[in-house]
Amino acid sequence: MKNTKIQIRLPEDLRHAAVQQAGLAGVSLNLFVATAVAARVGAQAEAARYFAARSLRTTPARAKAILMRFGSAELPRDDDRL
Repeated sequence: MKNTKIQIRLPEDLRHAAVQQAGLAGVSLNLFVATAVAARVGAQAEAARYFAARSLRTTPARAKAILMRFGSAELPRDDDRL
């Protein structure tokens, strides 16, 4: 695996918090950021795998039937609007 050098821009407060957390974990800022990116990429890949597998277990008609069963034709209440 080849490492690639990148440059990122972070707000100063976020950079400061990351430096502190990396220090508490006893790792470099570089390793801290690389680990955070790897965790996010892994989570996205796992979510995509999960939903792809789930989609194979149903049909659009069954999914629509479930949504219609739990949906509501009522308008949102006034306190539930954006």
